Amino acid sequence: MAPRTTVTSEALAAAWLAAIVGSSDDAIVSKTLDGIVTSWNPAAEKLFGYSGDEIIGQPIATLAPPDRENEMPAILENIRRGEKVDHYETVRRRKDGSLVDISLTVSPIRDEKGRIVGASKIARDITARKQAEERQRMLTAELSHRVKNMLAVVGVLAERSCANASSVAACLETFRGRLQALGAAHNALIAGDWSWASLAAVVQTALEPYVGEDDRIRRDIQDLRITPELALSLALGVHELATNAAKYGALSSPTGRIALTARIEEGDGGEELRLVWQEDGGPAAIQPAVPGFGTSMLSQAIQYQHRGTVEFDWRKEGLVCRLSLPLATSFPNSRE
Repeated sequence: MAPRTTVTSEALAAAWLAAIVGSSDDAIVSKTLDGIVTSWNPAAEKLFGYSGDEIIGQPIATLAPPDRENEMPAILENIRRGEKVDHYETVRRRKDGSLVDISLTVSPIRDEKGRIVGASKIARDITARKQAEERQRMLTAELSHRVKNMLAVVGVLAERSCANASSVAACLETFRGRLQALGAAHNALIAGDWSWASLAAVVQTALEPYVGEDDRIRRDIQDLRITPELALSLALGVHELATNAAKYGALSSPTGRIALTARIEEGDGGEELRLVWQEDGGPAAIQPAVPGFGTSMLSQAIQYQHRGTVEFDWRKEGLVCRLSLPLATSFPNSRE
C-alpha cells in the first residue's frame, strides 16, 4: 500500500497564491531591497515584453525611462521603512522601448521573523484611461473655445440685427432668424462629433424656413465634410441670402426661383469648392449704395477667415452670388 501524502495548509495556501498570481491580469513582480527581480508573472511579460528568464535576476530599473530613474530607489526606501506605496501613477519602458502608463501598488515582503526582505509590486496598465482623460481635457478646452467664440458671434448678431431695425419686433425677428441659422450649423456639427459638418446638411437646415410645398429653391449639392468654422459662416451666409430673397428678391415673387449649386471644380490654384446662388423670375436685383450686413458678413468671412472669394452680380433677372474656396486649405478632410 502506497504511503499517504499529506498536504499541509501552508502548501495549499502557497499553491492557491501561485495560481492567483499566475492567472492575474495585473503584472505582479517581486524584487529584493536592492531592486533585483525575483519573480515575474505572465501578465508582467505581456505588459513589459520581457520573459521571466530575461528579467529575473536583473535590476527592476531596467524598466525605468531616462527621466524616471530616481523613482525606483525612492520607492524602495519607502519599502525599507515598512511603508506601502498605493496606486502610484507613473510611466515605464517596455522591452521594445515604447512607454506605457501604469498604476503601481508596492508592498513590503516580510520573512517569518517579520523582517522586511523585499517588495511585491502590482502594476496595472492605465493607458486607455489616460487616453480618455486626455481626450476629455481636449474636448473641454475645445468646447470652452467654441462657447467663447459663439458668444462673441451672438453679440455681433444682436448688435447688427437691431442697428437699422424699424422696431423692437423687427429687431427680434431678424435676430431670431440668425440664431436659427447658427442652430442649424450646430445641429450639423453634432452629427460630426463637433469636428466636421456635412455641407448638404448645413445648407438644408439653413434653408428650411424658406422651403415650402412648391420648393422653389432647387439644390444640387456635392456633399463634403467642412470645418466647424466654415459651417457657421455658410449657415449664416445662406440664411442672409434667403432672407434677402424673401424680402426683395426671387422669393418675394410667386414666379421667382432659386438655384443653389455646390461642387468641386478645378481652379487656377487647384481644386476649389464653388457655390453659386442664382435667383431668377423675381424683381431686378439692385446693388445697394451701402452693403448690407449679410453680404458684408459673408464676404469678409470667406475672404479673411477662409481665404476664398465672393462675387455678387446684381442682374435684372435676379441676384447671383458666386463663392469659391480652396479645397486643400479650407477643408482638407472633405473626401474622407
